Amino acid sequence: MHSIDEIAAFIKSESGLLDEDIHSHLGHLNSKFKDFLSKLEQEDEQTKVAFQLVVQSSFHGRQLTHDEKLEIETQLKELLKTADLVALTVLPGGTVVLILSSFLKLNPYILPSVFLSKP
Repeated sequence: MHSIDEIAAFIKSESGLLDEDIHSHLGHLNSKFKDFLSKLEQEDEQTKVAFQLVVQSSFHGRQLTHDEKLEIETQLKELLKTADLVALTVLPGGTVVLILSSFLKLNPYILPSVFLSKP
């Protein structure tokens, strides 16, 4: 099963969903996954920039400005949030914690800033 049509046919045979519903749900999941991947790439680029600054400071003796130090600090926090997110996803009951965090408005403290929806 590699195409959306094959997946839709399988789901249709196993459940009572209509064909239009299946395609709309799969299309929605596909767009959400692409959005997730683009945000993950954005987080990767920001981490690379911060890592380059650390390497320049450590190995080349470059003095960092206050803004660059703040950027590195912020990116380190974002990286730790990403590690926490992965741990919550893998651990049993972690999805319940993520759902509760959205109800309790804790997402800014748990999710990296690129994954937060902008108002």
